[in-house]
Amino acid sequence: MTVADGVSGRLQRALQHPRWQMVIYTEVGALIWVALAALPGGFDYWGYYHKLATGCVSCTYNPYFTEWFLRPLGVFTDWRAGYLVWCAISIAALYPAAKALGGSPLAALVSAPFLWIVWLGQMDIIPAAGLALAWWGVQPGGSTARRVLAGLGLLMMATKPQLMGFALIALALWGGWRALIIPAAGAAVSFILYDGDWVARWLAYTPQTVFGGDAWFYISAPILLIGLAGAALIAPRLPRLHYIVAGTLIGAPFLGAYSFFVLALFRLRPLEIAAGYLPFIAIGLTGDSGWLGLLIAQPILVMARRLRAHGALALWRSVWKEKNTAPSRRDAKDER
Repeated sequence: MTVADGVSGRLQRALQHPRWQMVIYTEVGALIWVALAALPGGFDYWGYYHKLATGCVSCTYNPYFTEWFLRPLGVFTDWRAGYLVWCAISIAALYPAAKALGGSPLAALVSAPFLWIVWLGQMDIIPAAGLALAWWGVQPGGSTARRVLAGLGLLMMATKPQLMGFALIALALWGGWRALIIPAAGAAVSFILYDGDWVARWLAYTPQTVFGGDAWFYISAPILLIGLAGAALIAPRLPRLHYIVAGTLIGAPFLGAYSFFVLALFRLRPLEIAAGYLPFIAIGLTGDSGWLGLLIAQPILVMARRLRAHGALALWRSVWKEKNTAPSRRDAKDER
């Protein structure tokens, strides 16, 4: 074994150690934050979420109660200060969210869509963190308190229903009635604070004013439903949840491509990670934003893998292989 091999092995073991993972994540996250502080950015935070944080609930395209999660940033009268604090919160919250859902925090942090999120000052970390919290809360054998707390995650997911709506339904079914306590209370409070017709008012203007609705990678409701039907073929819950999120991304209308970063909260294969960078590399080389549509390859790859590894066909193959394995070979395998 060469010295290089020994160093490589030690580095690999260090990267697999939880403490070093957090150290490296913190260092990279700090560098990203410094870059954001030095460069111009935060256009969406300035145009929408700073206004929401200071009380203008109709200044964004999100449900009015999104204000509850951003209102603390209203203490910053300077939008730029609020933006940088929000970027720090987004970077910090990404780590436990990815750990909870089985993904690589570092891969999620340096994914092109997440870097786009913090560059713009978007709020997608709220539903993403809610997804992780709800998943943690609905685990079998969890306490009643965890089931109730999962409801907070569902409420956070509801701040971007076009991204999390189907995943929210799945997690609500897995969590039972206790997981609906906080969302029900939140709905009641919202009708008191914003009047009973706030949902109708919000729906009246949101679809008409989202500029990205005609981009070619926003497909259609039929494609969305056909894709999501495959979730019924997947038995394990975490792969099914990942499939549902991916299936939503390929067909949900009015969904910013930066929202694709939520896929990286789950475990991704190298090819799937690469698919998240390809459109941005092509845009950088050609200057043509139309390449952004290639980002749809990432959720398609995820869906195909989940069906192949965890779908009904994979289960049937496993059963068939077990039935057709010679007893002597099975015994030998058991002995090993």
